Amino acid sequence: MGSGLIAAGAAAADTPAGVTAKIVKGADDKETVQYLDPKTNNWTNTEAGPFFIRIGDAEPLLPVYCIDLLQGASWQATYNETSWDESSLKNNPGSGPKILWILKNSYPTVGADALATASGVTGLTKADAAAGTQVAIWSFSDPKIQVKQGSKQADDFAKWLIAQANEHGKDGEPKPTLSLDPASVGGKPGTSVGPITVTAGGGTASVSLSLDDAGKDAKLSLVDDKGAAVKDVKSGDKFFAKIPADATNGHASITASGKAAASVGRAFVGRIGDKPSQTLILAGTNTVPVAAAASVTWGLGAVPTADAAIDCAKGALVVTLGNKGDKDAVLTVGGKEYTVAPNDTKTVTLPAKEDEQYSFTVTGPEGFTKTFTGLLNCKTDSSTTTPSPAPSPSASGPELASTGGGMGTGITASVAGVLVLAGGAAVYGLRRRGRHSRA
Repeated sequence: MGSGLIAAGAAAADTPAGVTAKIVKGADDKETVQYLDPKTNNWTNTEAGPFFIRIGDAEPLLPVYCIDLLQGASWQATYNETSWDESSLKNNPGSGPKILWILKNSYPTVGADALATASGVTGLTKADAAAGTQVAIWSFSDPKIQVKQGSKQADDFAKWLIAQANEHGKDGEPKPTLSLDPASVGGKPGTSVGPITVTAGGGTASVSLSLDDAGKDAKLSLVDDKGAAVKDVKSGDKFFAKIPADATNGHASITASGKAAASVGRAFVGRIGDKPSQTLILAGTNTVPVAAAASVTWGLGAVPTADAAIDCAKGALVVTLGNKGDKDAVLTVGGKEYTVAPNDTKTVTLPAKEDEQYSFTVTGPEGFTKTFTGLLNCKTDSSTTTPSPAPSPSASGPELASTGGGMGTGITASVAGVLVLAGGAAVYGLRRRGRHSRA
């Protein structure tokens, strides 16, 4: 699933939208820092430090840092785990591995005393370590924004982290907490279609598979490569959807749900209805409730499939149309028809506007329909703003609510967003404490 990407329709009705989270706690360890607001050209106060999210009902809470300095965050935002390429990290090449190194080797993964010894910064406190870590992360996620710290220890520590990350930050992106790949398969009655591979970030998972009512009615079954029934799977397992020989044309969804380990360095993109919220990156790990979904289509003649992913480099939703049948499939998406030959695929790029909701529906033979709805949130606000020259040292801006992980003060605006997804209505409230609210 892409960032905030929800597939709905006959091929994937009422399926879960991946790993979701909520901000539930502000920072325990933090310091006030200043950043140069490129819109006002004023130095603005904010708080820097990790705050906490909850994935499902998991305990303990997981620490996260901000990788989107100028975007506000809200308690009401729903966060979806996504890939680096489907987040703002895509627009800062090389930033992901360096931020990942910081997350693995700094606070709170490593204690303040150990960090003081490693960095040579005498008197480093938890608050210094927290603030320095956030500022170092911003140097890679929001490189155009100037940030200064009041604490010399925190400032020295941030500079040390940046140098270390530049030298050692080479690890690749951590795996998703749970995914099914591919997310759309199809074939003829009397065949087993797939394989679908289970991937869990922590390397293990306790996951159960289930079919929706359409799959049960058609008497589909989930099997391994030897044809034996499969119900529970772990990371690395492959399974197939076995379609009875007498099944009439149809669509169904497969759900994987259970527990898996969330990995340090996974990105979370948030939204409140049709509005974006600040992008976060995971700084801790824990076993959490997870869900993923795939769709299966079967029949004679044309057997269409459709999958989609956000392409942040293009600022678009890229839809892959497929045909697992023995006749051409004519599929319609974005107001245009596309003919897909048997056992072939066709890629369609659908431009989407940054920070705006999109909704595209794919339709095809035998009543096939699949809708992809989401919010493109690929860029930090700082990446779309040209910084002004720094003001004189005497200039100062208004004190706004926190950006770096604190709770902020004073609700200055209230916006309500309404979004209809998968045939149902979800109403979310957005309360933002100034332009740079952090929760």
